[in-house]
Amino acid sequence: MRFLLSYKGYLLSFVAFCLLVSLIYYQNLKECFRPVIPMTLFTGATQHISEIQVTADKIFNKIDQSIPRINVTDRSTTTSPNNSKVYLKHPKDSYCVGDHLTVQVDMFDYLGRKKSYGGDYLRARIYTPELEAGSSGRIEDFNNGSYLVHFILFWEGKVNIEVLLMHPSEGASALWTYRNKWHGYVDHMGKFVKPELEKEVICGFDLDKNQELCEYKDVRDEEYFYCMKPQNFTCDHLSEVKSWCRNDKTLLTTVEKSLFDKSSVRAKIPTDFLHISVSRCNHYNTTINETCKTGMKLNYPSGYAMKNVWYPHECSTLRYESLEDMGKCLQGKLIHMFGDSTVKQWFYYMEKNIKTLRYFHLNEDNWSHQLLNLDIDRNMRISWKRHTLPFVTMFYQSWKEERTIAHEIDLIGGNNRTIIVLNIGVHFRPYPVYHFIRRLYHIRRAIERLFIRSPETKVIIKTENTGPLSNYHETLGDFHASIHYIIMEIIFKDLNVGFVNGWDMTNAFDTNDVHPPEKVIGNEVKMMMTYIC
Repeated sequence: MRFLLSYKGYLLSFVAFCLLVSLIYYQNLKECFRPVIPMTLFTGATQHISEIQVTADKIFNKIDQSIPRINVTDRSTTTSPNNSKVYLKHPKDSYCVGDHLTVQVDMFDYLGRKKSYGGDYLRARIYTPELEAGSSGRIEDFNNGSYLVHFILFWEGKVNIEVLLMHPSEGASALWTYRNKWHGYVDHMGKFVKPELEKEVICGFDLDKNQELCEYKDVRDEEYFYCMKPQNFTCDHLSEVKSWCRNDKTLLTTVEKSLFDKSSVRAKIPTDFLHISVSRCNHYNTTINETCKTGMKLNYPSGYAMKNVWYPHECSTLRYESLEDMGKCLQGKLIHMFGDSTVKQWFYYMEKNIKTLRYFHLNEDNWSHQLLNLDIDRNMRISWKRHTLPFVTMFYQSWKEERTIAHEIDLIGGNNRTIIVLNIGVHFRPYPVYHFIRRLYHIRRAIERLFIRSPETKVIIKTENTGPLSNYHETLGDFHASIHYIIMEIIFKDLNVGFVNGWDMTNAFDTNDVHPPEKVIGNEVKMMMTYIC
């Protein structure tokens, strides 16, 4: 009997131990499927570091190390555009078309002292108003208050050089730090629906985990979204979501806010020269025989604008008077466009200029609904679909139809008639940058999977456009887009895709509009058509 009692006691102890181990395992298993947030951004331990997180952290750290950490308390110690200087590195009496020109920029503070660190957000351009010509300059930061700007002289005549201080390094540092500190710049709301009953609740990427939440997770890509769980609803009842920027929220201190007044934003840095003279010398041949094709590097500058026409630097675009002339090339093509409203402009441009296209209404009524054009004569289809969250819109959009671009690509079989056009960027600006890094990384992996099953499918990637002066630097400013450009260069390097460099083109055209005019859209579409045809 004593043996039996001892055995029962042992058995109960063993069962209790197994239950405890199971509970610990379950908690650890749950932890493995929680959002994996880069350690450089947020504190908290994770027991599993995935390949996705390692890659995202590596990219984040590379950018983070290039941005100085500055706790500014006195504006007089920040970069002054008027005290800073631009001068020719190796001045000459005249230059030749095709020459490379370098200017040096030395930054000083308001007290007249040379800056000892870099990180200023600069933008550079050469232009000739009489020719309606412009081109961008590539900026090299030496992290000591001095910069070199590299230009290519594409045309002859009097050429003006302009270097703009978009934000001082102290302002750029604040924007970078606060962007990655929280999710508070955007509010989200979800609508849960069932027969004769609906409920609106708070949603987002970072909610209080002590509340009862609905978790919507993409385990493969480690992406997560949450909504507060309403009573009497299941998580499957989530029908629609919407979001809006909280431009009334700011983390900037009073001194930091002063760095973004009108006199400090997009301020021209003085030069010690008026212009340079460029001649067409005998040694330079302006004829480019090679047509632009996928696999070419994303360059900056990648070309120049003149008389409303974009001329790539290392290749040439197709010559046509109208998209109607490209009918033979477009025969049988399936063009999938994924992204935001800037690539949607391409959809509308093609709809306007290809007379045989017919709009097919999909019976959605919000501005970001899917678009479809059909050309029965050419057996051609063009579609546009928004990239999923983050996608800031105050109008409800269907949750059930949301898919990331990576998952959209995975659903496309691909062939030599299939073209995928994509862009993301603007809607990611108010969020911590790891969202953007991860999303681009997932897109790259999806493209690699696509090329395994269909290497002949064409993929065309558009970078962001430069935008207008805005009072909402924390949420919508171009500084964030400049960071996105660097990330895009890193992630899509050595991939057999075609780039349409909107960031470079809109700076060269000097449009300063996130939705540039038709002359720019036409040139962007021509680059796309060159890759296709």
